[in-house]
Amino acid sequence: MASLSLSPSIPRFLLPRGPIFLRPTFQPRNARLSPLILRAASNNARPSRPSSLREQLQNTKGPAVIPQPDKYRPPSHGKRMPERDKWSETASRTYGPKLTAEDKERMKKKKYPNMMSPEGTFMHWFLHNKFIHIWITMGTLMSLAIAAWYIDYVNKTPYYDLIPAKKEFIREPMATTRRFIEVYQMHVAHTSQLAYDKRMKKTEDAEKRRQYRLARMAEAAERGEDYNDDPRYYIGEDGIRRRRVKRWLGIWE
Repeated sequence: MASLSLSPSIPRFLLPRGPIFLRPTFQPRNARLSPLILRAASNNARPSRPSSLREQLQNTKGPAVIPQPDKYRPPSHGKRMPERDKWSETASRTYGPKLTAEDKERMKKKKYPNMMSPEGTFMHWFLHNKFIHIWITMGTLMSLAIAAWYIDYVNKTPYYDLIPAKKEFIREPMATTRRFIEVYQMHVAHTSQLAYDKRMKKTEDAEKRRQYRLARMAEAAERGEDYNDDPRYYIGEDGIRRRRVKRWLGIWE
């Protein structure tokens, strides 16, 4: 027994560790239970809970330890917001005394870091002026429209070689502008002529179809038949009126 008592004890971290659910739970010998938790079995009344930090420090035995806050808060900005004006629009939004009219006017004109410019400055006037925003927006849209029109005109006109260069506009702006207008008028005349020829071709095709229909009506009148201008029917070379056959996915109707 003496040898066992004199043998040095093995540290616990050197002993083999078993599964978590089989490990015994150890409590330190100097663990003290709070007097707020211990109560007599016959006493049914619950212990009173300290309301302030001072009472908690007085009830605890040992050195006073102030609980660590969750984040840094300066003395002027506590954890709880002020509740003096519960029914106002600015309730629980400001610290310190109530703001006066002079303070509000001064805060409107004060420059804060990383904030919008205050009233009375050039930047505030520039950002809140609707006319300037409309002028910038319309100017940008007009510039894009003119650029798109010029690119389309240069790519489609047959008189590209006659368009004056940009260097000539810097040297002689009036003569270059006059020449550009003349070339553009030639381009408009050419485009109008193409549209007129296309329209006349459609008119001639419609006239030919009308003449063909009149000829078919005359042939039907000579044979004593009624001419039916139904696109679903046609008159073959033998003069017999037949129904046109449609194909749906390669299958006869």
